[in-house]
This record gives sequence, structure tokens and C-alpha cells, in this order.
Amino acid sequence: MFTPGPTEVPSRVLLAMARRIQNPDLDEEFYDFYEELCGDLKHIMQTRSDVIIHSGEAIIGLEGAVLSLVEPGEKVLTMTSGVYGDGFIRFVEAYGGVPVEVRAGYDEVVSPEDVERTLEREKDVRVATLVHCETPSGTLNPLKEIGEVCESHGVVLIVDAVSSVGGVPVEVDKWGVDVCIVGSQKCLSAPPGLGIVSVSGKAWEKMEERKEKVKEFYLNFLTWKEWWLEKREFPYTHSVSLIYALKEACRMLLEEGLDNVFRRHERVAKATREAVKAMGLELFPREEEYCSATVTAVKIPRGVKDEELREHIMRKYGVMIAGSWGKIAGKVFRLGHMGYNAQPSKALQALFALSETLRDLGFPSRTEEALDAAKSVLY
Repeated sequence: MFTPGPTEVPSRVLLAMARRIQNPDLDEEFYDFYEELCGDLKHIMQTRSDVIIHSGEAIIGLEGAVLSLVEPGEKVLTMTSGVYGDGFIRFVEAYGGVPVEVRAGYDEVVSPEDVERTLEREKDVRVATLVHCETPSGTLNPLKEIGEVCESHGVVLIVDAVSSVGGVPVEVDKWGVDVCIVGSQKCLSAPPGLGIVSVSGKAWEKMEERKEKVKEFYLNFLTWKEWWLEKREFPYTHSVSLIYALKEACRMLLEEGLDNVFRRHERVAKATREAVKAMGLELFPREEEYCSATVTAVKIPRGVKDEELREHIMRKYGVMIAGSWGKIAGKVFRLGHMGYNAQPSKALQALFALSETLRDLGFPSRTEEALDAAKSVLY
């Protein structure tokens, strides 16, 4: 399953789900366990901000952040370079906000200079949204530089780091990220079903100062502040087994060490890109420096059909890869090397299967050269 999430889940993480269920509404030991997990996540995200873990896929954090922070009629800087950046625009509009767009092409990244110019012009903007890793495009936006711009203007920055935290460096506090959203099923390689969110003091203050209070309960971040952070009670019955799995996944990541994890991702990503180029294929991002270390997006060569490619590689070689979404659907396929997938052995297996599939479909891929190119980076 060489896909950009959900990733394969290690046996240690799966086994953690088999432990005895605790009552999350009454058991003090579970409260302690949850707090310890939040501490691990703070370390991984490099933050001292509050961390909450929702029951629900990571999109619950994206929508919840917009619902909690954006008031009707309020301008929101929406930075977009792909499918999920456009998704933030839809959330902003759904909750009555007014998007102020900074747009880049799907094969490019957002320019910090464009962000600076827009904030200089739109001085009443107080909230901004950004996707760090645009998985459908295989690109990584310059979060550090954009975060510094937003912080200098006093803007609350919401970041979709669903497919980057745990795979590439993300320093939430140092880079000025106020709300950082992470998915359990991506670089952390835990099962789907949990949305992880860090919330800064500046973001809490913005929520509490709203003129029009949020009426919703489940998606409202202040629900967590009033229940868990202030009373140490969960606002609803938590997904206990998924929490156990996430804790074990974080333990594995921290045992390896963050720097080692980032180096492993970068090495596997570079090997993948070199192999793909040796096959005679073209990377989707306009510049290779835009590529994420967690996913590689590749243009589908002429004469090969997207669905046929993905069906053939799965049926004959037992490897699952992904297509893409939106306006690049059918034009791009993706190789997901994040979390537990970012292993040399898994990458080589997937690259061999990809090259042989292309040859089966009539594209003159060079399997031996591709594998040699990957191995020269990996070993």
C-alpha cells in the first residue's frame, strides 16, 4: 500500500489496539494516558500549545478550525496551491467568511512575497489558512517563511499539516502556526479516525472574543477548552482503541528520533524521484525543489490510462498506488512514502512494480536503471 495515506500500520500499533478497554468517561488512568499522548504529540509538533485529539478523520480539525475562528462577514486570507487549499476556501464560505485568495498553480507553491503584499493591502485580515503538503500535487509549501509573514501581521494562521507532521520538520511555535491539524493515518502511521489539533493562546483568544458565538458543539474547539482543558472531562466518549494505537505509533516515532525520521523520509523521497526520472517519467511539480518528502506526484505518460495503470499494478504485482483529485485527476498518479511506508524495501518493491507495469502497458520504462538510481540514494 504505497499510497499517501492511509499508510500501512505497523504490527506494534495494531497490537496496541488489543489491550483492555478502559472507560474514557470515568477512568483517571485513561485521562493520564491521554495527557501523556498529548505530550508526545507536542514534542513531535514542536509546540507548547494545547493539543486536543478529536474522534473523527483529520478533516474534522480543518472544518472545526474555520468554524471556531471565522465570523460571518470576516475576511480570511486563503492561500491555495491545490485541491485541499481550495477546500479551505469552501469551508470559509460555508461559515460566512469572505475569502481573500493568494493562489498558485497546482504544480507550484505559494509565494511568501505574495502573502506579504496581500496582507499589506488587506489590513483587516485576522485569520489565514494554508495547506503545508498538498498531497494531490506532491508539493510542500514554504510554511516557515509564510508563518513568519503571518505572525508579523498579527494573523492567526491555520495550517493543514495532515500529511507533513511526522514526515518533515514542522516547528509549530517557532514558525508562527496558531492552529496545526494532523491526521493519525498519514506520517504517524496509525489507523484512520483521529484528528489532532494544536491551538495557540492567540487562537483561543480570537475564539473567545467572537461577537457571534458558535452554536455548534462537536466541531467547536471551545467545547474542548471548556470541558477537557478546564474540567478534565471529555465532551463525548472517546475512541479508546484508536488512542492506544496512536500512542504506540508516537512511541515508535520518538524511539527512532525525529531527525532520523526526517532523514529517512528525505532519502526515500529522493530515491523515488530519481527512479521515476530514470523510468522516463516526469515529476508533476514544476520544480523538483517544490516536491514533498512524503509523496511523489508523477505525470501519467502519453498512451497510458490512469485507472488501467493503477488496476494493473495492484492486480499483477500487489502494490497499491494512488491517482489524484480535482482538475489533475487522470493526469497524475502518486507514490506515498510517508510514515511506515517510507522504508527502502517498500520503496524498491513499489518502484519495481511500477516500472514493470509501465512496460506491460507498452511504455518503454527501464527497470534496471530505475532500481539502480534508487539504490544509489538508499545505500
